Amino acid sequence: MASSRTRRTVRGFTLVELLVVIAIIGSLIALLLPAVQAAREAARRNACINNLKQQAIAVQNHHDALKGYPMGRDNTIQYSVSWAFRLLPYLEMGNITRSFNKLKPVWDDENALAMRTPVDTYACPTRRPAAADRDFDNNDQPPLVRAAATLGDYAANAGHNHMNGVLSGVVGKDSSLRPDLRPDPTESGPIYSYSKVREKDVTDGLSNTIAVGEKHKPLNPTNNNPDMLHYEQGDTAFLAGDTPHTIFAGTNGGIATGPDDGAHNKFGSEHNGITHFMFLDGHVRALKNDVDFKVLNMVGSIGGEEIIPEDAL
Repeated sequence: MASSRTRRTVRGFTLVELLVVIAIIGSLIALLLPAVQAAREAARRNACINNLKQQAIAVQNHHDALKGYPMGRDNTIQYSVSWAFRLLPYLEMGNITRSFNKLKPVWDDENALAMRTPVDTYACPTRRPAAADRDFDNNDQPPLVRAAATLGDYAANAGHNHMNGVLSGVVGKDSSLRPDLRPDPTESGPIYSYSKVREKDVTDGLSNTIAVGEKHKPLNPTNNNPDMLHYEQGDTAFLAGDTPHTIFAGTNGGIATGPDDGAHNKFGSEHNGITHFMFLDGHVRALKNDVDFKVLNMVGSIGGEEIIPEDAL
């Protein structure tokens, strides 16, 4: 009996067999990883679409309550607020708007709740989570208050030009801009500086007019000033109204095709090849980034009566 036990051997894995198993597991992981990443991006993209749908409901409720779409901004100075700020009561965040002291600049500590509260609905998960880590604008100069303001990844459609609604002129000592009270509807979007657009003003139809879209954030902006990076990227305080290229985008230059596009006033996203837009009737649609800018201009204006080809978008 003892002799039989002595002759019995215990067999284990050889080094070669172990390496083969590890190689097989590695190959399976390599095959599964793209699928996992694609699933995660699909979830993030759906969350981004949902953000725009919530904003669509807020825009419509704002119109129903106040008989007009939200004003893009009510001034060009550091005491003004953006369209995104005006939508907060319709996103169940009215406490933020009520806390705003319009006698204090947006960067003042008294306006911390109003200007420094992260808003999930304004952050695209593909790009980043909601946060209050953007610089406040300092009259187009290097910021005095950094990494404190609410961020935003969406832009209102101001029309063909993101500066729609303002004209050159001299108003007082602190401003070189004045409101354009009657901009051309063939070039105007529904939400721009000093805008007061109502549903009846949209002669092109609500389903053919962009209200809000994802905003391009250039990796290397055309004017690459390290001291003003957030400003040059159009990525300063999102709830404030003093930086137009942070809160508006124009359609004239088309959609940014990637992070290397240095423009800070375009629509664009970090999804693969597409950018999501919310239209005034509430539907959300993804447009290809290479869509013809002429077609984009058609859905970028409230008037013009252009006929959009069925296969153009």
